[in-house]
This record gives sequence, structure tokens and C-alpha cells, in this order.
Amino acid sequence: MKTNFSPIFMLTWALVLTGLWIVEPVESASSVLEYIFVGIILTFFLIGIYLGYGQIRRKKQGFPDEDELSKKIVQKAAAISFYSSILLWLSLIYIHSHLQIEIKWLLSIGMIGMAILFVAIWLVINYVGIIDEK
Repeated sequence: MKTNFSPIFMLTWALVLTGLWIVEPVESASSVLEYIFVGIILTFFLIGIYLGYGQIRRKKQGFPDEDELSKKIVQKAAAISFYSSILLWLSLIYIHSHLQIEIKWLLSIGMIGMAILFVAIWLVINYVGIIDEK
């Protein structure tokens, strides 16, 4: 149970802190972009809770936490999404140099984009499979 508490605790704090960072308590009206970002973050939070619940359920059924294939898939997805995230940040810097975008929105787009990239790459690798590397 202790190993399942940590991811849920980190997910909760990530949701709270990013929500506080994006939606600042100022008197101006919130923009549509803020609501979109909060919706995306809330979606990732709910997916994390679902995956944590599935992990608890599999643990009660006696299945192992991780096998070699799932570790390899996560490792491969992390490596590809790291390089893709560098390209994302470079493109955001280029966009920022030509358009007037607040740095708050630029960082928000970058962080949420990194999360979306990882999930998308993980889904592709999970369904397509890992090509035999030699």
C-alpha cells in the first residue's frame, strides 16, 4: 500500500500546484486558455488515479508490479519523448521570439505539451510494439 500512496500523493500535489499557478487569484476574468489547461491537467490527474487503482487491483490479484516488457516500453517512450520535448521547447522559443506571448503561457504550453507527448508516444509504442533493436 505504501508504494501506491506515493504516486497518488504526487498526482494530487501536481494538480493543486499547477492549478494554483495557472489560475491566479486576480480580479480579471479567466481566459478560455486557462480553462483548457486546467481541463487537460484534470484529465491527466484522473488517468493517473485510474492507473493507480488498476495497479492496486492487480496487486491484490497477485500479479507482479512490473515486467520486463512494460519497463522497456516506458524506457523507450521516455527516451523518445525527451528528444521530442527538446524540439517542442525549441519551437516554443522560436514562436516566442516572433510573437508576444506571456512567459506564463509559454511555460504552461511547454509543460502540458511534454506530458501529452509522453502519453502519445507511450500509447504508440504500447500498441505498435518495440522493434527488435540490435
